[in-house]
This record gives sequence, structure tokens and C-alpha cells, in this order.
Amino acid sequence: MRKPPPADAPPPVSTAGSLSIRLGCPKCGAPESIDDETVSLRCDHCGSLLVVAAPDRTEVYLAEGTVAEPAALLETLIEYRVRAHRAEVIHRYKDKDGNPPPEIFIAAQLARFESKLRERARMVEAHRFFVPYWHVSGKIVQAVLGRRGDGPKLTRVRAFAVEHTVPGYDVARANLRDKGLRLARSRVRPLLAQDVADLKAFVEDAPLAESSWREIDRYRGRDLERGIESVAKSGQFLFQHRVLVYRPYWVALAEADKGPEWVLFDGGFGTVAGYPDAAEARALRQQARHDPLGAGEAAYRRIVVAASRCPDCGHEQAFDPRDHVSVCPNCHLALEPRPAGIAVTGYDHVVPQTGASLDATYVPVWSFPFELRIGKAAPITTLPAWGQAVIAGGLPAPAALAGDRLHVPALRLLGTEPGDEVFKAMAEWLHRDPPRVADGKLPLGGRPRFVGAALSEAEARELGPFVLLGACGKAAAARLNAMGLKRALFDAALSLGPGRLLMLPFARNAEGDLAAGGNAVRVPRLLLEGGEALEQMRATVWSEAAK
Repeated sequence: MRKPPPADAPPPVSTAGSLSIRLGCPKCGAPESIDDETVSLRCDHCGSLLVVAAPDRTEVYLAEGTVAEPAALLETLIEYRVRAHRAEVIHRYKDKDGNPPPEIFIAAQLARFESKLRERARMVEAHRFFVPYWHVSGKIVQAVLGRRGDGPKLTRVRAFAVEHTVPGYDVARANLRDKGLRLARSRVRPLLAQDVADLKAFVEDAPLAESSWREIDRYRGRDLERGIESVAKSGQFLFQHRVLVYRPYWVALAEADKGPEWVLFDGGFGTVAGYPDAAEARALRQQARHDPLGAGEAAYRRIVVAASRCPDCGHEQAFDPRDHVSVCPNCHLALEPRPAGIAVTGYDHVVPQTGASLDATYVPVWSFPFELRIGKAAPITTLPAWGQAVIAGGLPAPAALAGDRLHVPALRLLGTEPGDEVFKAMAEWLHRDPPRVADGKLPLGGRPRFVGAALSEAEARELGPFVLLGACGKAAAARLNAMGLKRALFDAALSLGPGRLLMLPFARNAEGDLAAGGNAVRVPRLLLEGGEALEQMRATVWSEAAK
């Protein structure tokens, strides 16, 4: 039986994850599941290309419950009573040394107790109602200048997943005994008008309180990476997403071994949440008379059927579910899956330095012109000028930055130790030796492979300040100080111009890993393919803070 974690106990890394939103294929009706990062998917039943369309207002969902009938509530209550009686038996029949009685004796006592309990246990009345919760997710991304022990200074860019579930109801009017509740990886489906008509009992929702954001923000400045003594640090809460989820509860009057009593059941976990008195039980039922949709249309992420062929050459496309932009392997045009259909979008490319061969794996990077303002000084628009601002005399020659653009890897790297390291390695390489860009798509010919852009332009913009610090290698870190970083980066105003997607050539080895820049950057195959092994490496604010 799954139970909510205690309020002060961090969950294991494997419990981190987005809500699983259950939808249906508009063409054949087959069930489909998406999460926050899903852009498109292929229906397993009819093969249609399905594109996700997000609403322009708060998404509202209904969580799946494990308790559908009052009879199941009685079984849960009996199970709880038997568990409690086990502790009584052990205490009553322990020997003088405190040792428990034999297990066979305990089992016999419990069987006798459960038999008598089932003879008289009954459910007098039961009422189901649905309670709103705000679920907020994203990443705490930290830029750190620090050192390990007595070692030299270094720069780090680390990201930690954060999910925060808070009551979406007025806590002054109701107590659901839900402290520490988290909805990570819960299964939800859209709340429809028909659900409101059928289920009826919904508690009125309340706005997301500012205190909830403060609860998340407290992680921004914490030392989440153990072993690093920070000299200067700046953290932000990025890639924010929030939804409103209604969870099922039951309040029931039951008779067991203690006579008639009111019991509050968590219908999502199938557990006993508490024992309200009659007045509280009545108040809970009276609150559950709200129309959560306000007689309006449902708001949730929809999936629409789109043509799956390249609009230029007609080649059938196979999009990764998380790719915002992919390159057609036939005509080399960049394609973006949209609800209205596949759209052609522009990109530039970099010719391999090893020659004219196009037999490479092309990795996407977002490129932005930038402007950084430090107080009332003239705006900075080049990396060498920023080096002059952050360190008197500029960054030393081995660490000097070049160019007038910020390059943000379009892979979804941040969030694991190896991914964070690759993000920083790419930032150093791209800004120490800027790529020589050729306008337009990659020419036809050769046998190129293309990696899709899993990071949207909007998401890449959020990472601008972290790319700047990530571009500073060991030689630069030795010269950096807290005052210079605070003035020229943490407190400065950075704005990015229009983004342009670049495709950079990487060599692929026999194991499927990618390398570029004379092995300055190595992208493990695991980061490209994902899977459960990578998911187990996901860093969360809870797992890191617990170390």
C-alpha cells in the first residue's frame, strides 16, 4: 500500500518526475500519456502524429484514485486496525527481556482479532469529494564559483529538479492532514464538464499563495552540491510549470472495534488520513459544492492530429517526443511540429573542420546576440568586453572568451551530474573558439545524422547567465572573485536578441558517444538516448540536501 512520505523525509531520486497526463488519440481514441516535456508523439494504435497544444490559462486535472467504492474503505480501515493490534499483541506478550512472542503466535492472535472485527465492522455512510492542489515543477539552476577543499577555484553549473505540491484550498477552513504530500509521477486526466456533473462534490480552489514560491526559492541559495565550498553563488528557479489537480478524498462514518466514528480517507493513496469529529466531517461535506470549471470550458493540454510528412520533400518524419525542432534526414530542412501541422523553420550549420565531409552527427545549439548592462555603464555586447568587466585587465589568454554571441546547448542536459558537466564543457568550448557558421541548411550529400533540439528557444533564453559563467574554465576561475561576479553577472541585466539554431558537427565513436573540439566535449550516449538509467541519476533538491 502506497503512503505519502513524511513531511521531513526526502523522497528517493527515482520518485522525481512530472505528472503523467492521460489523454486520448483524437483519431482512434487510444489512450496516450504525456508529461511537461512532451512536444509530439506517435499513436501506438493508429500511427498518427500527435502534437501537444497547451492552453493559455491554468490547466486543471483530475487525479486517479485507488478507492472507487465504500466497500474498499472498510477494508482499508480493517487493515489499519489489524496493524495497530499487532503492536498491542507484541507489547502484551513480550518476555521479561523485551523479546516479541513467536510469529506463529502473533499471526494466530491477529487472525482471531480480524475475524471478530469483520463480524461487526460496517460502513454507515460514506461521502466522496475532490480537493484541489497546486503542483509546481521546474529546476533550481545554480551558478557557483567555489573550490573543493584546498584545491583551486572552479566554476560549476548544476541543476536540481524541484516539485512542490501545496493545498489549492483554504487551509483555514479545512484540514486534510496532507502535510508533506507530493504529486510527483501521479497519473492525472483532464477535468471535463461531464466529470463536474457526475461527481458533483468539489472543494473551492484558492489562488497559489506567494508563500509557496518562497518555499521553492529557499533552495536557490542552499549548498546543494556537497564537497564544494562556494565563493560566489547565484541560483534561479527555471522551466516553471504549474497545474491545478483535484484529488479524491472520502469522509465516512464507520463502525469497527471502537464504535461509530468518522474517518477521513485519502482516495488517491488508499490510506486513512485522520479521524475528524462530526462537526469537521459535516464542514468538509458542505465545502464540497463548488463548480471548478465555473460553467466554462475545460483547460488542459490537448493533442491534435498533424500531417507527419515533410512539407517540402514529403519524407515521413519520426520526431522524438521531446524535440521542438528536428532536421529532415532527406532534404535537411529544420521542421517544427505544431498543432497546425509541421512547419519549416530556419537554421545555420557549421562545416566540419576535418574537411568537406558531411558524414557527422549534428548537434543543435541556440545562438543569441546579447546585451549586458552593468549599472549606468555602456552596454556590453561582446565576450571580450565582458571579460574586461568581470576581471580588471580581462580574462587571461588561456581562458579568454571570444565572439559576440551566447551559445546555449539545445539538448536537455541539465539535471544530472554527467549532463551538467557536458553543458559546462560545451559552454567553455563554444565561447573560447566560436564556431565558423555557414548560413542556411546543411547541403545535401554525405550521410549526416541529426540530433533534435529538445530545448525550446524560450527555455534556452533562461540559461543565458549560466552559459556566461559556464564558459569560464579553470584559468578564468583562478582570477574570478565574488565581487566581480556579483557586479558583472549576478546583479547585471542580461538581455538576449533573436535566437538562431545552429547545427554543429560531432564525431561518433563505436560506443555511440559524441565528441567535438579535439575531445574538449564528449557527450555520452546515455544523455542522448535517456532511459531509466539516466532517470536514476536525476538530482533533486531533496536528495542533495539530505546528503
